Amino acid sequence: MYLVTAPGRICLFGEHMDWCRRAVIPAAIDMRTFLLVENKNDYSIEVRSYPPFTSYDHFSLDNFNPRDGGDLRYVRAVVKAALNRGYNIKGMKLRFIKARRASILMKRSYQDLPVKKGLSSSAAICVATATAIHLRIRGSINLKSPKYLTEIADLAYTGERKILGINCGQMDQYASAYGNLLYIDCATEPPQIVPLKAKLSLSLIIGDTMQEKNTPRILAWLGRRYKNRERDFMRGLEGIVEVVEQARIELSKENPDPYVLGELMNLNQYYLKRYLKVSSDCPISPNNLDKLINAAIEVGALGAKLSGSGGGGCMIAICLKEDEKKIASAIERVGGRVYITQIAREGITFENIKSTSYLSSNEPHTYKLS
Repeated sequence: MYLVTAPGRICLFGEHMDWCRRAVIPAAIDMRTFLLVENKNDYSIEVRSYPPFTSYDHFSLDNFNPRDGGDLRYVRAVVKAALNRGYNIKGMKLRFIKARRASILMKRSYQDLPVKKGLSSSAAICVATATAIHLRIRGSINLKSPKYLTEIADLAYTGERKILGINCGQMDQYASAYGNLLYIDCATEPPQIVPLKAKLSLSLIIGDTMQEKNTPRILAWLGRRYKNRERDFMRGLEGIVEVVEQARIELSKENPDPYVLGELMNLNQYYLKRYLKVSSDCPISPNNLDKLINAAIEVGALGAKLSGSGGGGCMIAICLKEDEKKIASAIERVGGRVYITQIAREGITFENIKSTSYLSSNEPHTYKLS
């Protein structure tokens, strides 16, 4: 049995530019999805999760609808993408678990990745599933090999974008698989990955509006505007593309100027709000993102912007370490929930463990590291 983990991500610069075939700068964050993987001797996949999500799914590898499965359809989609590529997949038992259980198991502290908050929880599920498939086939993976990381990320992207039809780009899956801080040129498939050498000592503060959003609907709306080359959308795109290139130059330095990064983040937010219209005045789902962003800026955040598709979910702020608490308090005062995190230096991880029995019910079981 394996425990696979995959991190979420924040987009420091370039929201929505990946599916527009432009460049983005994401950072993986130390908030993760956790998946237990066990082989079984048949040709079916059994998946379990925890409330409030779909708790159970089971399907035969010979014949299944990849869009069924409720919240667990992401697993089906990645499996289908793998089968379409000729992967020789055999039976697996999969179980998504919470950070608390993973922390006990691995004797280290983990943090859960919130879902539907603009932190790429769906991509992390897809990346964890793609990793499980590779482990089932190969028995192990060299996580220092860009070849295998690219294969896993591309499989996850194919499942989400081409099987489920979600208008996502390639940023989320590659950020989760590779980890750390990346410049990703999404003009091609697979994209061009450039690790950035900056050593950021800044705090990353995530503010959750506590408002759900309909990401597929938002992406479909933006996709139509891009296809029609709507004037406002294209003006915003041009501005964000320039912000990303300026940020790449700064983050290519070992010790970038935090004030320059803050100014660029604020400029990125301006284009997202004014031209893409995905901040508080998003017509698909009006929300409190601006309230949280303004609260952070007013008390000293160097920069703040929405994270993910917009239309609700989370915002992010960067600040000096000494300003962390006052910015977190300011976000909470206007109704936000705060997570303080850091850049995840690792992307995918997996550990081989032994269990007395598989978690096939809600009863507790014991595990041992192999």
